[in-house]
Amino acid sequence: MKIKHWMTPDPITVHPETPIIDAKKILKDHNIRRLPVVDKKGKLVGIVTYRNIIEASPSQATSLSIHELNYLVLKLQVKDVMRKDPITISPEDSIIDVILEGHKKGIGAFPVLDKGKLVGIVTETEIFNAMIRIFGTRAESEIIVLENVGEEDSVGVFKKIAEVVEVHKVSILAMFALPRRSTGGLRIYLRVKTKNTKPLMKDFEKLGYTIGD
Repeated sequence: MKIKHWMTPDPITVHPETPIIDAKKILKDHNIRRLPVVDKKGKLVGIVTYRNIIEASPSQATSLSIHELNYLVLKLQVKDVMRKDPITISPEDSIIDVILEGHKKGIGAFPVLDKGKLVGIVTETEIFNAMIRIFGTRAESEIIVLENVGEEDSVGVFKKIAEVVEVHKVSILAMFALPRRSTGGLRIYLRVKTKNTKPLMKDFEKLGYTIGD
């Protein structure tokens, strides 16, 4: 599952010199929370969020007059509050890699560049929708979590797991691995087309796997 299938293509952008009051209106009018910032040549130079704008706006708890407040707000531009040189991804990156990158660096959105050109943006919303697609909500399916599946470079892990499932004549709807942060090794998420997972879990435990919650 690649980012190009989930990103928002041709996102709305602003320039560094755009007044933040205008950027705030764009965000509100289009019901979005982030705007990529491009220069006059179309090169990505930053990203500005609704939170950036709110935090940069003068507080009402001030001795300044309303005229002075308005002057300060009108003077601020996107370049004054944007996050410069944001981390970007490629449309060919996998959704799982992006999830891991976002989790590791605490990032909720990534501009998508193709050969240096801004072609899209992917946010938590698109990532959430992709995860729903991976796991699904089918009534006849269940998810099994295997906690101790070996190291990231283990060979034949998926094959071994698939063979257990095939013995029970059950279809695998999705399967992927994430590294365990605390103890190392892998955690496998296995979505199978059955509601009766007890026989499967029993066989996995016989092989030494720990069933997660």
